[in-house]
Amino acid sequence: MNILIIDDEKIFTDCLSSHLGFQHDLSIFNDSIEALEHYEACQDYDVVIIDYIMPKLNGDELIKGICKIKPFQNIIISSGDINKSDLNKIKKFNNSIKMILKPFDLSDLDKLLTTFNVGELL
Repeated sequence: MNILIIDDEKIFTDCLSSHLGFQHDLSIFNDSIEALEHYEACQDYDVVIIDYIMPKLNGDELIKGICKIKPFQNIIISSGDINKSDLNKIKKFNNSIKMILKPFDLSDLDKLLTTFNVGELL
């Protein structure tokens, strides 16, 4: 699976890289603006994992930008702080967005990744 990970916490992205890097192709960004610029040039991702609270470009703005480029992109929001109102606002961009609350067990992320049917991506 080709996965784009966007999170401002390098410790967190390093952890995900160590865990997922053996089974998946990863692109990792700790800067949300750089990540969106990269995505504009390359949308070849099965799943995008996005932190919700980030400096510069917050998760909802980043998701909006990604969904303008590729409306049916598989997205996982990884956050310790998101409310139902925020989630409903984000689902307007893409109703299939999934969420995992930090801190989470890496095996829960593995299970969540298996729920995406990569063969049917647009």
